[in-house]
Amino acid sequence: MPSQTSVRIGLGIGAVMIGLGLYIGARTLVGGTTPLTGTRWLDLAFAVFFVLRGALQVQRWRRATG
Repeated sequence: MPSQTSVRIGLGIGAVMIGLGLYIGARTLVGGTTPLTGTRWLDLAFAVFFVLRGALQVQRWRRATG
């Protein structure tokens, strides 16, 4: 069983990835600003990737605790 510190770090990384994905997606869809990567579709692809990867990270570390 992983230590409490590693679980917190894993959950924190997952939460940061989800937050980053939501920020990129909201900035692209709502903000109307210039895309971070140069194209709007690539920004949305990164947003989806980060949200899904972060959700998998959080799920993995939650399962590791119980």
